[in-house]
Order: sequence, then structure tokens, then C-alpha cells
Amino acid sequence: MSAPSARQEGEARAVATAVGLLAAGLGCIAAAHAAPAPPRAAVRLDLARGPGADACPGEAFLRAEVARALGADPFEDGAPRVLSVRVAQEGPELTASLALRDPQGETQWAEAFSTRSGCEELLSGVALAIVAQLLSAPEQAPPPDASPGPAPSPASAPSPSPAPAPSPAPSPPPPQAQRASREPPPRPALPPARSQPEAAPAPAERPQIEAGLGATLGLGITPGPAAGMTLSFGVRRSDWSIAVEGRGLVSLAPEVEAMPLGKRAFTAAALACHRGRTLFACGVVTAGVVRFVPRDPWNVLSPTQPLLGIGPRLGAGWPLSDRWSASTYAEAVWIVADAVLRRQKDGREPPAPVSWSSPAIGAAFGFGVTATY
Repeated sequence: MSAPSARQEGEARAVATAVGLLAAGLGCIAAAHAAPAPPRAAVRLDLARGPGADACPGEAFLRAEVARALGADPFEDGAPRVLSVRVAQEGPELTASLALRDPQGETQWAEAFSTRSGCEELLSGVALAIVAQLLSAPEQAPPPDASPGPAPSPASAPSPSPAPAPSPAPSPPPPQAQRASREPPPRPALPPARSQPEAAPAPAERPQIEAGLGATLGLGITPGPAAGMTLSFGVRRSDWSIAVEGRGLVSLAPEVEAMPLGKRAFTAAALACHRGRTLFACGVVTAGVVRFVPRDPWNVLSPTQPLLGIGPRLGAGWPLSDRWSASTYAEAVWIVADAVLRRQKDGREPPAPVSWSSPAIGAAFGFGVTATY
């Protein structure tokens, strides 16, 4: 009875040994084929919102978008490398400029995007670009803070029988090799031209041409209120614009001192404006002429009078589409050189006292539409 008992014990030990080796091998295979972990880049995220982008989501939104696309948050607070993202309003478009800098301040990667859709769409595109960069250059990412623990050694399996055991399973690769095997193959590097940070924001700085048409109501420019049309043409770059404006006005008052008289004004103006997201402010210089058309029994000594004025303009604008926008404004004009109307009976009599002259301050109110190219 002792011999069969010893043989059974040996068989049991052999079965236990085989089971242990099989479990260790399966563990190694599972570790080798595990899903690749997202690259943990030693990068700190820094998002800044420039003019016109105050209502855009902040750094938390962009960080969440990157983590959602990558499967984990790749950023670390206090990391030596910094990924700077700046969002700003450039005319009708929202722009985002990206720059990855090393601890010495050297730029390693730069990119720029623009859209007219909205802040969330822009930051979602920025998040995809960041994910693509992290996956295409994983060799720049240092190892995680916590080193992976050693893989289970086959020695932890049940001890084999005194008989010669099969050769042990191959030991797991070192942590550096494991990390390299888990990372996806590198993608083609970005073109060298994109590595220059100065070239990325260039498209957003392109000047824009503006042409506008509007209606105007003027006070103090002619005797009585005057109404007319305004045509403008200008150039805008970022938050600043300059323009020239032509205006034709016809007085709505048919008489001056109970006498019929036609009055018209033609002016040209130069404007320099600073524009916010909705409001704008301009400095205006206006020059033109006021023409009086006499009717019997009037005789005007000088039917055409020069006019010169300067003043501020305040207004607001609203986008109607990607190209069209509407605006309204109020303008005050200090009339430096005023127009004067004198009446005389005929050419043989001296002129009578002044019948009308421009006031010291005039005003204008307008509404119009503008096309941007």
C-alpha cells in the first residue's frame, strides 16, 4: 500500500506544478496583450483667454476633452514642460494658438486653429490636436512617477517535485521595454514649417476689408433735421479699424424764417475705431459743404458753405452671419468751421443779418449693415 501512495503523491505534485506554471504563463500573456496605457506626458497645461474670449470655457473643459479622447488625464501640475493655449477673438473668428515649450523655454511644437462656430467647437478641435501630438511623439513622455512593480515570478507558483521541472517561463521584460511595447507606433512627424511658433498665428492676423451702407439722421448740420444715406469703406485688423465715409443729407425743414429754401449737405469723414465684442468707439473728423438752394424772393450771397467738425462716435454691432453684421451709433460733432446763411433782396443791397449759422455742436444717429471680406 505504501508504493501506490507515494506514486499518487508524486502525481498530485506534478499536477500542481503544471497548474502553477500555466497560471504564471497566462499572467505574462495577459500583461503583454493588455490595452496600451495612455502616454503620461510630463506636461503642464496653461490656457489663457484673450480679448473677446472671456465667455469661452476654461482650462477644466479643455483638460476634460483631452482626457475623454485619450482615456486618461495626461497632464501634471508643476511639470517642467508647459503646453500654452491662448484663445482670442480675431475679427469674426475665434483663434487658438498652441505652443509646447521645454524647461529652457525652447518651442518644441506649435499649432494654430480658427473657427466661426463657437468656443466649445474650437476647444474640442484643440483637444484632438493635443491628443494626436501626445500619441505621435510618445518618446518625449517620461516614465510615470510610480515604477511598475515586478511581475509575478514563477517561484511564487507551487514548488515543483524533486523530479526535473520544465524550463521556467521567460521573465517579463524590463519596465522600459514594457512601456515601449504598449505605446502605439509613432506617426509621421509634423512638417518642419509648423514647428515655427511665429508662422502659426499668421492667418489670424490677416486684415479684413469692410464695406457698409446705412441711413443717417443729422441735427445741426443744416437748418432743421436732415436725413440721408451713408457709404463707408475700411480695413480692420484685430480690434482696430480705420475707414472713410461719405454722407449725403437733405434737410427735412422746407423753410427758414417762413421762406422756402432747399438745403443739402455733402460730407466726407475719416474714422479710427476700437472694437470690442459688441461695443465700439471711434474718433471722427468730418469735412464737407452745405448748399442752399434759394427760391423767390430769396437771393443767397454764397449758396455753398464749407463745414468742418470733429467728435466721438459710440455704437454697437451684432453679427448677422459669417460675413454680414448690423450696427447702430450716435455721434457728436464739434463744428470748428460753421456754415452761414445770409439773405439779401437783390444784388444791389448789402446782405441782411445772418439768417442761420451752424450751431457749435451737431449730432448724428445712424443704422447700417456691413459686409466683411
